[in-house]
Amino acid sequence: MMRKRLKPTENYARILTFFHLVAILLLFGSCKKYLDAKPEKSIQIPKTTADLQALLDYADDMNNISAPALEVCSDDYYLPDNVWNSLTSVSRKNLYIWERDVFNDNITPGEWASTYIPVYKANVVLEGLEKLERIPSNASEYDQIKGSALLYRSRSFFEALQVWALPYDHNSATNTLGIPLRLGSDFNEVSVRSSIRQCYDQVIADLKMAATLLPVTPQHVMRPSRPAAFGLLARTYLVMQDYENAGRYADSCLQLKNTLIDYNVLNSTAAFPLPRFNAEIVFSTAIIPQTNSVNGRIDSTLYRSYSENDLRKKLYFKAFTAATGGGFGFKGSYYAANNLFNGIATDEMLLIRAESKARKGSGAEALEDLNTLLLKRYATGKFVPYTITNTADVLGLILTERRKELLFRGLRWADLKRLNKESRFRITLKRNLNGNIFELLPGDRKYALAIPNSVIELSGIPQN
Repeated sequence: MMRKRLKPTENYARILTFFHLVAILLLFGSCKKYLDAKPEKSIQIPKTTADLQALLDYADDMNNISAPALEVCSDDYYLPDNVWNSLTSVSRKNLYIWERDVFNDNITPGEWASTYIPVYKANVVLEGLEKLERIPSNASEYDQIKGSALLYRSRSFFEALQVWALPYDHNSATNTLGIPLRLGSDFNEVSVRSSIRQCYDQVIADLKMAATLLPVTPQHVMRPSRPAAFGLLARTYLVMQDYENAGRYADSCLQLKNTLIDYNVLNSTAAFPLPRFNAEIVFSTAIIPQTNSVNGRIDSTLYRSYSENDLRKKLYFKAFTAATGGGFGFKGSYYAANNLFNGIATDEMLLIRAESKARKGSGAEALEDLNTLLLKRYATGKFVPYTITNTADVLGLILTERRKELLFRGLRWADLKRLNKESRFRITLKRNLNGNIFELLPGDRKYALAIPNSVIELSGIPQN
């Protein structure tokens, strides 16, 4: 089993030090005052395939992100007044109530850096490979490293788009600002914001290339694989509202891995009932803990939507005591910790394929996918499969079950952005805090968060 971090050799420790010194510089584009500094002679750069693989295996940087909005801004939870009042981070307070100037207390742009450091490392790996000869004896390893770097880069671009760009719109994507696409490791290069269309085209191109290079079965689910690339393609096309391709790539992923856990065998009294590396996981990544994953309360209407025979009601949620304000918190992360799993898993792929089928008018086939999932989620013998004859709105049902199955995976914010473009699914988000009501209207430009001011000052890129 591959560990979270490889045991660093002396050489690798020096390589890692080098990256932690210079990675942050790349995030802002050219910045002369930093470029005058000379690195120590003891710092080394990666030279072998083993060095390059080791950089990608450093999960703290490559598999974990601190992406604001993906959950902090969503509507799956609320914070009691006393919890919000006690927050020491002004940014976290601002995110919760959708303030326009979110990051006004940040000295360093941590969330931005967390998203772009994997991009920098991936670019260094890709450039390192260009200096090595691909020969029969190293071809498999070479291809796996290249495919992994492309997948990590595309995933980071994708997550950045969900936070700092408006939802994809086919009619305006060419003229709407996306994010900086850093495609090289030279931090002398000035950052510019590409169009949303260019950004998504890059994500898709990287993932399609990765899919041709990666193995079907990875050494460990913390490493990229071909089904992981297909799963990220499905997720990307979904937020683009290209539902045909979303379903196509979800199916491609499921053709290679389609295992589901029977929730009947899990222990609902455990602190974290879902095993970290369980059979459904295709690719394991996580969101670094946020306030809502520890002290947030589940939206009461959402909690009541789970029937008593739905095992998720006990496996996903924990009760807070009356002394701590009552309500229910979340314990159902596939990361088996307060970290929130946001990787690729087979349940998500089934739901994407089902939604794609429903949108094409293949309601019966869509319900087959949904029933396949829910049979594993309900107490044995208690689930009555859905059929066309007893289901008036197949698409609405699938979207409801998507929210119930995939909550706290960093997906709800992107779902709100895309679904708000359809009149029947538009939602106005509301917070009731200290007697005040805060709202986020459908289509509000605050669905693209303000970029940290320090990034704007250093790079000169346009602010949202």
